[in-house]
Amino acid sequence: MRKPGSGTLDFNVSESALFGVIANSTPDATGNEEAHFYKSGKIVSMDIISLPYHIFENADNLDEVTSIFPELEPSSSALSFPPDRLSMHGTWFAPEGGNHEVPPQSIMFQNKILVAICRRSGSLEMYDNHELLSDSVIMDPAVIASRMTSENSMSPMWQAQGCGHGASVLGQSSPGIKIRSPEFHDVEATEIRFFVCGPSLRHEISPEDSVDEAKDAWMLRSLCILIDTNLGDLQLYSGSKRRSNQNRLEFSRVPLSNVSRPSDEAGRHLIKLRRKGIVSSNPKQAFRPNRLHRFCGISGQDGLFAGTPRPLWFVSERGAPTAVSHKSRHVSPAGGRTLPVSGFCSSMPAIFENASNGFITLHERIGRVGSQRLTLYSGLSDVFAPHGLLPGGGLSIQKIPMGVTVRHIEFIDDASISTTSRPMYVLVISREVEAEQSHLNDDGLSPNERQRIRDEKEKARTQKQVEADLGGFDIEQEWVEEIEREDCFEIDLHLGLAPPMIERKYEVWLVDASSPWSVVDKYELGEFEHGTALSVLYLTDVVEDSDETPKKSLFVAVGTSVIEPDGEDIASQGRILLFQLRKKKHWVPSKGLLHPPLEMVLKSEKVITLGPITSLVALQSEDISRVVVGAGAEVTIEQWGGGKLTQVGFYHAHMQVQEITIFKTFFLLSDAYDSLHFLVWRESDKSLTLLAKDYEPTQVFAAGLISRGGAMAFVCHDERQNLQFFQYAPTDA
Repeated sequence: MRKPGSGTLDFNVSESALFGVIANSTPDATGNEEAHFYKSGKIVSMDIISLPYHIFENADNLDEVTSIFPELEPSSSALSFPPDRLSMHGTWFAPEGGNHEVPPQSIMFQNKILVAICRRSGSLEMYDNHELLSDSVIMDPAVIASRMTSENSMSPMWQAQGCGHGASVLGQSSPGIKIRSPEFHDVEATEIRFFVCGPSLRHEISPEDSVDEAKDAWMLRSLCILIDTNLGDLQLYSGSKRRSNQNRLEFSRVPLSNVSRPSDEAGRHLIKLRRKGIVSSNPKQAFRPNRLHRFCGISGQDGLFAGTPRPLWFVSERGAPTAVSHKSRHVSPAGGRTLPVSGFCSSMPAIFENASNGFITLHERIGRVGSQRLTLYSGLSDVFAPHGLLPGGGLSIQKIPMGVTVRHIEFIDDASISTTSRPMYVLVISREVEAEQSHLNDDGLSPNERQRIRDEKEKARTQKQVEADLGGFDIEQEWVEEIEREDCFEIDLHLGLAPPMIERKYEVWLVDASSPWSVVDKYELGEFEHGTALSVLYLTDVVEDSDETPKKSLFVAVGTSVIEPDGEDIASQGRILLFQLRKKKHWVPSKGLLHPPLEMVLKSEKVITLGPITSLVALQSEDISRVVVGAGAEVTIEQWGGGKLTQVGFYHAHMQVQEITIFKTFFLLSDAYDSLHFLVWRESDKSLTLLAKDYEPTQVFAAGLISRGGAMAFVCHDERQNLQFFQYAPTDA
């Protein structure tokens, strides 16, 4: 291969010339070639790829690398980067000691073209293209053949055994170690493909870019090998470097949960088509097209598409390669052809402006055997979602880094607030901040004043002790002892100052998921106040003694728990906060702001002294919407009217309300230590009535309803890691 002045690549490849004589491939005296199957040096597959040269650096070839690139100083060599600063798959290096200066000719941008071959014996060898095809021997293949003789052979720059045989690790091993070959079947690699798996580079990284930008681009990209065997199996390997292996490159096999061989149903269907004469009865093909296709820039991902009997995508999932099944529409089952997807192309011409980062597939259509279909895809957004967790299957779970701890999240299901182009969410989050304690260093008193205060406290303590002795009781045995804070905490300025304390702050966020996930408005809860419940619901504005039809309004209800700073000696209480969402006035559309901004307005708050609020649920009864509040051991029904909440019903549980689930006017109440309660709300007398309960003292962690037709069951998860199912049976004794 050479590159003439025109800028094109010319290939002149000869298997016998490039890689020498195929030894040990002749049959034995009995004519049995199978006895020497794994002793054959026949080349069965190959690949050509361009990789950074430092991938193959180790302690043994450092001098060779330095001679090839003399402009690199020793400090910029790969050995100056310890293995713990090496990326997961050996494709990025970062200097140690905080030196982030990139040398003029960074090792990241020095690539070499490699020729990888795989022999029937399982030997995987990599050669440098510049050494194989130098200018002096390009036009003379005989010279190349002479360089490959036993006396003047060219050794590969990297070699491993067990390729295609299912080896767990492909790496350079000692010459004396023999890799075990399969005994009961003959298997070889019919196709190999090297590829880089990970997010696509947004722009070409130049040596002038910072190391941080290079790290962001390469930390989730991994070097992989995919091997397709003659038996139809796919073997995926991921490259890495380990200190225990002297920082040498090795490929570890990645377990795949996907099956790549044809199914039994496809085999039976093929036999049926052959019997009817629809397809040829000769299964052998004169030409085997490539099935493994590298791609770049499809939905922001680089990877490989395997057009096997069960097509698969190989992409990166948080830095590790993973396999995703390809699901096509209008594709006939395998049978007419061995491959459902027989063609793949990811290089789109300029005419497809809307699908410049897409791809085209060619597959067999449902119907008459032999008809085919071309499908143009603009991308795979459902498979390659940004920060995806579970790709594939037509659904996408997207991970959004918020930078805080999200305690509760609710979607605002209202057409006037949320649209398909701008979905809105409300969140209760918590974040940790450092609170200054500098006021403890100096209280502003003089030494004489501090001594006078201590004397007064000591006098009062002595007087209490005297009264206790005269009264015949011990002051130390009182139920609650008076503990002075100054007696427990005292700052010695000679030893140090008061360090900052970590405090947890809770906030209510209104988030726009279209821009993407930007905080539109926020409300900060009070000191020592925790957000424990969240619900988006409609409330009816009930006006007593009025004939007008009551109106319903959308509210964001937040339940909190206030913990006193003195600890748990004082019972905690909670608050109910009701917010309304409205559009800001005097809004002017702009280029970056297409929708009117929203804001949260606090309409009402109510202090609940029964305990912390653990549940907020909407109750619909006779066209009146109310809110059900679980606080401590109490369940209260709150009604909205006159700009405030009013209690209209209640039920007293035993220990602690864990969760409330509502079905019509029936309540499933889960007590944290007293199992399940089944209640019903009667609008006539506004009362909650107990219908049934589980009398076993079970600790409930989660509960729910199961409805199938006319039957209903209850399920709960207890402290013994069991699922318990219950059914309401009022007639049973």
